[in-house]
Amino acid sequence: MPTLLKLQMLAEYTPDLIFVHEKAHVGHPLNEAADSLAQLGLRAVHAAVPVDEIPRLVPLRVAGALDDYRRRQR
Repeated sequence: MPTLLKLQMLAEYTPDLIFVHEKAHVGHPLNEAADSLAQLGLRAVHAAVPVDEIPRLVPLRVAGALDDYRRRQR
């Protein structure tokens, strides 16, 4: 049986099952870093950021995100 059908059956036959929307990883520094890098890539594609600036900007954004992550781990 395909996994999706198994999941559907579990949901149908579990009367106390509750689905809740959870904003996954919002505020998590490493996820925010990934979002920032994706946004930077999009800005380069749309010519809002010169492509030749990407090699300089990526390490800065990653370093900032890692610093934030380390601070939150303490």
